[in-house]
Amino acid sequence: MSLRLHGTIALAFAVPLVVLLSSVRTSVGFWDTGDLQTVTWIAGIPYPTGFPGYVMLGWVWTHVIPFGSVAARVNALSAIALAVASASVAALAMLFEVVPVIALAAGATFAFAHAVWLRGTYADVHPLGFAVAFVAFVLVARWALRADARALAGAIVLAGLAIAIDNTTVLVLFGALIASLGRAWPWRPASVAAAGAIVLVVAAYAYLPLRSAYVTAHRLDPTLALGLPAGRPFWDDHHPANADGFRALVAGTEWEPGETLGHVVSPSAVRAAVTRFATEVTDDDPQGFLVAAVVGLGFIATTAPPLCIGLALAAVLPALFGASYPAEADPERYIFALYAVAALGVAVAADRTVRAFGRDTPATALTVVMALLLIVVGRDLARASDLYATRDDRSAHDLGARVAASTRDDAVVLAQWDWATALAYRAYVERGLGKRIVVCALPTDYVSDYAGWARARQVALLSEGPPHLPGFRFRLLSDGTPQVYEVIAR
Repeated sequence: MSLRLHGTIALAFAVPLVVLLSSVRTSVGFWDTGDLQTVTWIAGIPYPTGFPGYVMLGWVWTHVIPFGSVAARVNALSAIALAVASASVAALAMLFEVVPVIALAAGATFAFAHAVWLRGTYADVHPLGFAVAFVAFVLVARWALRADARALAGAIVLAGLAIAIDNTTVLVLFGALIASLGRAWPWRPASVAAAGAIVLVVAAYAYLPLRSAYVTAHRLDPTLALGLPAGRPFWDDHHPANADGFRALVAGTEWEPGETLGHVVSPSAVRAAVTRFATEVTDDDPQGFLVAAVVGLGFIATTAPPLCIGLALAAVLPALFGASYPAEADPERYIFALYAVAALGVAVAADRTVRAFGRDTPATALTVVMALLLIVVGRDLARASDLYATRDDRSAHDLGARVAASTRDDAVVLAQWDWATALAYRAYVERGLGKRIVVCALPTDYVSDYAGWARARQVALLSEGPPHLPGFRFRLLSDGTPQVYEVIAR
């Protein structure tokens, strides 16, 4: 690669990285965020689909980086991943001979789009998985356009890494596979790379049953001391040491993703995606921008049809799945590829516009086009005030402190998922809950155990308003949202 290409890619990474890191949240979060911030530190097992590659990379990252809270370190992984994706957009644009300055702008329009940037401020698996999958796509494009067999081999290995991090990346990688088929594969290097990718995936997912068995054998999960079965969140979610637990965790079978995948290309899925994403996408990318993206993809289609089809599939399939999957609480984390491909299309359209209308005055044409692109980037930057406003939000941290202050050291603390993740971080990362045992559960899940637990320990329950459970009364220990109650048998 030329020095100019290296420099452009470096800038397309460095500029978004600095901006995104400046907005990264500094403390523990609720919901899935708190879970990932906890399990990466303790080498636990997170919510489905298990994300073993993310956990292992996160464990190394959080233990090697010596500064910032553990929560902030895990959050920063998302920012770094999206900066890598921004550089990948620029690299892909330059493969289509887009001039460097427009390629840089394309990377910025991706990274600073509000829906993308927001998800670069906190811990989430999807930014990292997408970034690795999209780098693989860039290498596939290099193979498709320049017959670079080493790029194809690298793409195959990275595809394995992406699946190890997050198996939903197959939705992006399917598009990459289609894009690669415009040429006959060189089977020897491709086979070696495929074997390496398979070993990588198998080794990563072997972590789940092996770690689960170790956690159980060494009773690392404190909830086992309460007589609860193995398989509780944080240390051993779904207990993948057995086949049923492994299947349920990795495939997320309790939420039936297969049914959604079976109808992912259907009128109902399209309607769901339009309903869910249209307003947000047009807020981030004005309609003229989207028209330009379609025009740019048209230029790509004239020179590399399979590559264009692959790009379209990589952009659309995750969005259709995310919008249609009933268990998905944050569908927007499935539209990174949609934004990346749109940014690429805009870059190609802008470059071809400069070439067509700037034959006599190329500097003028380039200045006008760049001014329009920078208006969009500037608008995105101006809309980011809410991201900086939440940077130092400590509400999840304060909940942990409030529970520690209002309950006894031997308490069993029950909380639903949204709150329990923050408490787990307090207990297992900060070591700030003493001998308290955090149980992720709804108030009704273990009612039959309350009386027995209460004979040896304080039983505390987090709830929005007084719980209503027959046979028990409740004493308010701490007001706020949520409240903390002591469970007392009548």
